[in-house]
Amino acid sequence: MTPSTIANSSYAVSRSTPWLAITSGILGICSFVSLVAYITTPALQMQESGTVVPTGKLLLTIQFLASAAQVLMMIPVAIWIYRMGRQRSPGVGRESMILGIVALGGVGLLRLVPMVDTAVSDILFMLPMGLVGVWLVAVNWENVVALPSWMRMLGGIAGIGMVGVGLNFLFNGGMAVFSKGPMAYGNDVNFHIGLGLFGFPGFTLFAIWSVLLGLRFLRRSIG
Repeated sequence: MTPSTIANSSYAVSRSTPWLAITSGILGICSFVSLVAYITTPALQMQESGTVVPTGKLLLTIQFLASAAQVLMMIPVAIWIYRMGRQRSPGVGRESMILGIVALGGVGLLRLVPMVDTAVSDILFMLPMGLVGVWLVAVNWENVVALPSWMRMLGGIAGIGMVGVGLNFLFNGGMAVFSKGPMAYGNDVNFHIGLGLFGFPGFTLFAIWSVLLGLRFLRRSIG
């Protein structure tokens, strides 16, 4: 591979990665809207017999697939953020990047596995989601990509929300799925209250931050 080919490939990646961030955020919004539509429409929810009407199944499928695609698309973005940070400050460590890659990949995997194996709880993704929150807080705290203060605050709040989702799983009823079955959390009111308090800002603001991040650096690359 010639130096010019490498340069062209690097340029293509730098131009396409902002679009991945934008698409990731849009998918995150779609996932959240699908979930809200499902949980606020009793007729679509799982019945006592365990059956779910086709429309409810469709919403859940969209929610799971969109969420999995959202985080997997952010893996190249995490690498891109690290590389841009290295350009600004050669001393930037790769620990945050590694944490982001592992956490985002873990969330994506644990979103997909329950779709093919019902013995796996569909809330296990919340454990690595807490680590995604740690990565997001670190990225915005270090400001390795020169974000404005309001975007850093937005990303930091999103990260704290996702850390809260992980802690809610650990200390507020989520661990029951390991000993009492994959749906043990279903009637746990405290678990759902905690998930709502942390999940709403975490999931929505992360998606919005991703879109804004992509738009900001897309404009910069065009300019």
